[in-house]
Amino acid sequence: MINQLRADFYRQTHTFGHYLLLILVILFSVITVYSKNVGGIMVSAPADFLGRLANMQWTLLSGTRGLTISSSVLMYAFISIFVMVIGYEFSQQTYKNTLVSGISRSGFIIAKFVTMLLDIFIQVIAFYLAGILTGIALGRKIGTSWGNLFSTTLLTAVIVTFFIDVVFSMAIVILMLTSSLIGSAIFIVAFPMLISILSMITKWNWLKYIDFFSVTVKISLKEITVNQFQPYIWTSFAILAVCFGLSLTIIKRKEL
Repeated sequence: MINQLRADFYRQTHTFGHYLLLILVILFSVITVYSKNVGGIMVSAPADFLGRLANMQWTLLSGTRGLTISSSVLMYAFISIFVMVIGYEFSQQTYKNTLVSGISRSGFIIAKFVTMLLDIFIQVIAFYLAGILTGIALGRKIGTSWGNLFSTTLLTAVIVTFFIDVVFSMAIVILMLTSSLIGSAIFIVAFPMLISILSMITKWNWLKYIDFFSVTVKISLKEITVNQFQPYIWTSFAILAVCFGLSLTIIKRKEL
């Protein structure tokens, strides 16, 4: 498994697309903080807050909150990570060569999940750091203490990373079942929009537990306490565990 992790990271560090994605993520962050224009997939922040955010004098903290509202756009950009880490191998069936080389199937799946998680986390951290540095360059005030700013930013980055990884884990199951990179990519794009639309139309209360980006925004705005957040995180862990188990079961049944 360690060798698989090394191989994946080596391949990515020698891939132009990896650095292009990082540049695009940083540019998106800089433009958002500089222009004070926020938005995302079915923006779920309160309308009054969006109005105040657009007209208020931005601080580093409000910049971080603006980036969080816009973070759902990263889901689209990170499809390239999904493709680089696992999508291409399964769509082209080249994963069989890796398995024949000696790595266990469980080790292969774990390595892919870990690689994808770390890749997304690095990109998300760069996204927030670029926003903070842009705010500093523009001479904006902190808006809070440095300790609270960095703790809020780190917590939000971890949550955004985790929720994106949960959606990607479901896409991995679809990829393994269908061997269709297009089908899994469409799922990644459609999932957050579908959940948001269903939530507005049906008013089903349970959908809020998988409306990941709405939860992220509420956490950033401190509309959800730690105790209220627990059902959301446990639901996400359950989905991630089920998807990991399904991925492992499916790959064990695949013939080489």
